[in-house]
Amino acid sequence: MRVLHKKLFILLFLKMIAGCLVAQDLVSEEHEDDAVLKNSLITIRSVLISGNRKTKKYIVAREVVFNEGQSYSISTILDGIRVSGQNLMNTSLFVDAKVGFTNWQNDSMDIYVEVEERWYYFPLPYVKPADRSWAVWRNDHNSSVDRINYGIKFLGRNITGRNDRLNVWLISGYTQKFAFRYYNPFADHTLRNGWGFDFFYARNREVNYNTLGNKQQFYNNSTKFIKKQIYVGGTYSYRRGSIERHYLKLGLQRESVDDTVMALNRNYFGSGNTNIFYPELKYTYQYFGVNYLPYPTKGRSIEIEFTRKGINKKVNLTQFNFIVGHYMPLPQNFYFSTIANINIKLPFNQPYFNQLLLGYNDAFLRGLEYYVVDGVAGGFVRNTVGKEIFSYVVPTGFKSKTYARIPFKFYIKGYADVGYVYNKTNSIANSLNNKLMYSGGIGLDVVSIYDVVFRIEYSFNQFRQGGVFVHKPDIAN
Repeated sequence: MRVLHKKLFILLFLKMIAGCLVAQDLVSEEHEDDAVLKNSLITIRSVLISGNRKTKKYIVAREVVFNEGQSYSISTILDGIRVSGQNLMNTSLFVDAKVGFTNWQNDSMDIYVEVEERWYYFPLPYVKPADRSWAVWRNDHNSSVDRINYGIKFLGRNITGRNDRLNVWLISGYTQKFAFRYYNPFADHTLRNGWGFDFFYARNREVNYNTLGNKQQFYNNSTKFIKKQIYVGGTYSYRRGSIERHYLKLGLQRESVDDTVMALNRNYFGSGNTNIFYPELKYTYQYFGVNYLPYPTKGRSIEIEFTRKGINKKVNLTQFNFIVGHYMPLPQNFYFSTIANINIKLPFNQPYFNQLLLGYNDAFLRGLEYYVVDGVAGGFVRNTVGKEIFSYVVPTGFKSKTYARIPFKFYIKGYADVGYVYNKTNSIANSLNNKLMYSGGIGLDVVSIYDVVFRIEYSFNQFRQGGVFVHKPDIAN
C-alpha cells in the first residue's frame, strides 16, 4: 500500500509539471515582439531621478539599464523599463520604484525614475525560542518559557546612502549572543567592489550533541555555559551589474564544548576533541534574474557556494552547495516554481558538527519540519503551483506619502517536495537517512511591505502525518 501511495504521489507530481510547461509555452507565444518595435531606434537623452533623499543618485542610476546618449529599439526600451524597476525593487532600498519614459520628441526621449525610500533603521525587540523553529519549540519542548532568547537587534540599511548595512545583535536568555556586521557593496568609484566585516560571539547552556530517531538530542546544564563560539572574518564582493554577485569570505572560528558532550558523543568534534580552532574560506556566486527577490514568480536564480574549513586533519571539510530556482508565470495569475538544492561534503567521514544538512535554517521539506536529517551528501527539490487570489491596500492614517498605505498580496498554493540524504555513520538510528523523502500540501502566502512573507501551510509527509505549520517572517539581515 505504501509503494502504491508513493507511485501515485510521483505520478501526480510529474503531471503537474508537464501541465505547467505546456502553459508556459502558450504564454511565450502570446507575447512575441512586433518587428516594428525591434527595428525603430530611440535615443535616450537623460535619466531623470527623483524621490531619493538618503540614497545617492548614482546608486539608483546603476540599477537602470539605459545609458544617456545611446540609442535603443522600442522593444528594448520597454523591456529595459521593466528590468530597471525590477532591479531597483530587488535592492531592498525602496517601498516602490516607478520607471518610465517622458518627453518623447521625434527620435529621442527621457527616462524617468521615481522611488519611494524605506525606513532604514530598525531597533527591534528580539524574542525567539532557542530551537530551530516555533513549531519545534511548541511540539518538542511544550512551549517552555525557559528556552526563550530575548534582546534587541539593531538593523541599519543604507547607512551612508550607498546601500551599506550595519547590524548589531545583543541577545540574552537561553543563548547569549553578541554579533556585529558591516557590509558596503559599493565601496569604490566603479560601484563594483565591496567589503564587509563580521564578529560573532555566543555561549549556550545546551548542546545538540547527537541525532536519534531523526530528532535532535540535547544535553544541558543550568549552572554553566557548556558551548562557546567566536568568529571574526572579512568579506570581499564584486558586482558588475545587478543580477550577478560574487563573494569571497575569509574568517577564523573557535568552538568549545564541555567534557560531558565528548562523553556522550566522541565524534562531536571528532577524536574526542573538546575544542577546535580553524580558518574558513568561502566563495559564493549568485545569479538573481527574478522579478521580485523575496517572492519570485518569474525568472531564474542560481547560487553556487564552495567552502573550505580547516587546514589539517583536526578540521577537514570541503563543501559544495548548489541551489537553482526556476519560476514561470502562467495564465490567470498562476505561477509554477521549482527549487533544487544539492549539498556535498568531502571527505565523507565527517564529525557530527559538520553533518547537519536538512531541517536547519531554510533547508527543509515542507511537512518534515519536526525532523532533522544529517549526512554528507544529498539535497531536495521543492515544487509549487500558486495563484495570486487578491491584493489589498490598508490605509495607515500617516501623512507620509511613503507610508500612507501598506500593500498586501495573497497567494494560494499547492506543493510537492522530494529529498534524499546519504549518511554512512548514523543511518541505523535515523530512519530518514539513505531513503527517498517526500511531502506535500497546500498553503496561503501573504506578501507585504519590507519584503515580509508570511506562510501558513497544511503539510503531510511519507509517514502520513499532517499538520499546520506557520513560517513567520523576519526582516532580512
